[in-house]
Amino acid sequence: MFTNKKKNQMIKLPYGLRDIFPFESEERNNIENIIGQEFKKWGYGEVKTPVIEYTGNISIGAGKNWKDRLINFFDIDGSLVSLRSDMTIPISRLTGMRIKKSQLPVRFCYFADSFRQSDAQKGIRRAYNQAGIEFIGSKNAVMSDIEILIILINILNGMNLQDYKIGIGHVKFIEGLCDWFNLNLKYKEFVKRKIALKDFVELENFLGRKNKSGTEIFIKLLQPEGNIEKISGLISKIKEPEVIKSFSYLKEIYEIMEKFGFGDRLITDFSIIRDFNYYTGLLFEVYCSKVTDILGSGGRYDGLIKKFGLDVPATGFALDVDLIHKAMGEQRLKRSYKILLNCSDNKYGVELIKLAQELRRSNTIVELSFEKVTGIEDFAAEKNYNLLVVVEPEIKKVTIKDFDKNTKKVEKISKFLEEFKNEKRN
Repeated sequence: MFTNKKKNQMIKLPYGLRDIFPFESEERNNIENIIGQEFKKWGYGEVKTPVIEYTGNISIGAGKNWKDRLINFFDIDGSLVSLRSDMTIPISRLTGMRIKKSQLPVRFCYFADSFRQSDAQKGIRRAYNQAGIEFIGSKNAVMSDIEILIILINILNGMNLQDYKIGIGHVKFIEGLCDWFNLNLKYKEFVKRKIALKDFVELENFLGRKNKSGTEIFIKLLQPEGNIEKISGLISKIKEPEVIKSFSYLKEIYEIMEKFGFGDRLITDFSIIRDFNYYTGLLFEVYCSKVTDILGSGGRYDGLIKKFGLDVPATGFALDVDLIHKAMGEQRLKRSYKILLNCSDNKYGVELIKLAQELRRSNTIVELSFEKVTGIEDFAAEKNYNLLVVVEPEIKKVTIKDFDKNTKKVEKISKFLEEFKNEKRN
């Protein structure tokens, strides 16, 4: 933060936004590379949509209080436009406008920032760096949902995250429970709001006045459970068709995932209620003990694309790259090998560049330092270089500090080049 003396004001970013420096950016790029490789293996092609859309388009499926979540502007012609608040709605719009039924199914992936309005509170983000997929047009709902769940788990395993769980729920399950209690639309909205807020005490008090014995079952079903058979016992006491149907769907998903060895990653969580109201079936969220917020979420949204012209089913998920990076903690993905090449004698600038070019043939990052740097070893260590190579005058010998091996030596340039190339080959 800096002071602008002329205007006597603080120069800072708008709240909820931040800068990202190269070191962090490289780690995030590595995360996106792992994600992107998995997407590509399954045949997902990357799409890009405009960061700004007509507000009327973005508001479709954005939820009851969508006006409070969008960052809005007036276009030059007076039209109301907004920054996209997620990628599912723009991709649904793209599909409805540009895809023919003969091209279905389609598999889209994306890496993009989304923006959501929030209160001016410290720590509340307004920009979300997301990576996700949308599987659109498959008539086999179960297997397409299975596909995206397997992709999600493969990615999380590829990040070496050990303590994550995926909570799975279903939109129709809560609807069915509300019907079981004979709740009208107003009370259904009240129940959903209390579930979203995790205000189970007030919810229990409210439901208890209507059906005391049923309330106990309702509240128990909202607790995350790793053993789906325990839930089956509670479901057997409920004769509501929508509850039975949606639970049977989740049980089928669970049983198939067990066949792939992923059953231990799933927990049933019927308290999952998303901010966006376009979901129609399966819902899921990724939990990790190292962060308080969810790492990602997704589900089925069979009615959304119809609003843009093409009536097709769809399913997908989005991962929060910022939170995945945070969840990895001190764990570091493989970074590019970096050398700081220094020579303080300006007469040998051309030779220094030629030496750097030779080192770069081994797919190595080489940064040049043309001036004398006080405490250059500390400087190089702080900036996470693997090697510091200081070229002596006359460009004949180099002093090599290897930070990975914690060694230091002096040798001829020719020998250094030969040893370095051999080491990179091996």
